Amino acid sequence: MKTVLLENPPADQEEWKFVVPQDRLELGRLAEAPGKIYGKRIIFTATAVTLDVGVLSSNRILQNDDPSKFVVVSFGSLSFPDTPRRAAGEYIQRLMEAGLYLNGIQYRFYHHSNSQLVSAMCTPLLWRSLATL
Repeated sequence: MKTVLLENPPADQEEWKFVVPQDRLELGRLAEAPGKIYGKRIIFTATAVTLDVGVLSSNRILQNDDPSKFVVVSFGSLSFPDTPRRAAGEYIQRLMEAGLYLNGIQYRFYHHSNSQLVSAMCTPLLWRSLATL
């Protein structure tokens, strides 16, 4: 189930602190599915910032660490209407500098794959909780 963290995020936003019911962050029975890695996902668009829990793309980091410490963040559909194209890039840069907070826990950019670099598409990005480093 998707949870809307913020509707119509402003292009000049400077803080990303969200509070959600704890049950929206728990993997529950999903974590027991063999061969799949489940975790938190946040999707940024011009109309909403949403959170859900679902299947994450498998990689060495998630296979060797606790997936609950991570959030996969996607900006693939982020484009602000009536603003220059660079507005989305500047938004992402401010977010990466400020960090993302879920229920008081800070997450910072942690990883992107080589294939994302080759295709020049750094989405989705892996963010890790600083609370457990």
